[in-house]
Amino acid sequence: MTWIRENYVFLLDSLDAVFSGLIDHLYQCEVVDRRERDEVRTERTSAKQNERLLSILGRKSPAKIQLFFKALTTTGQDHIRNTVDKGILYNTGRLFTLI
Repeated sequence: MTWIRENYVFLLDSLDAVFSGLIDHLYQCEVVDRRERDEVRTERTSAKQNERLLSILGRKSPAKIQLFFKALTTTGQDHIRNTVDKGILYNTGRLFTLI
């Protein structure tokens, strides 16, 4: 997905996949399955956890990505959503993550 590539460094540095509860929200909303959740959790560093999560998200449907953006807001990471939204709006002329 191009939005991941276009925001890759920002997302690696900014996401909090585990301690914020993001990965648990994604599991609860069926964005990731148990194996994917555990893969993210077992990574040793935050950067590796984020890298694994982005890799997983790159294979998900647009509907699952919408749930990911909603989970960012739920876990107090809406600043990440807003930054990605601005980039998508600038590049495509439309907001991807409006729910």
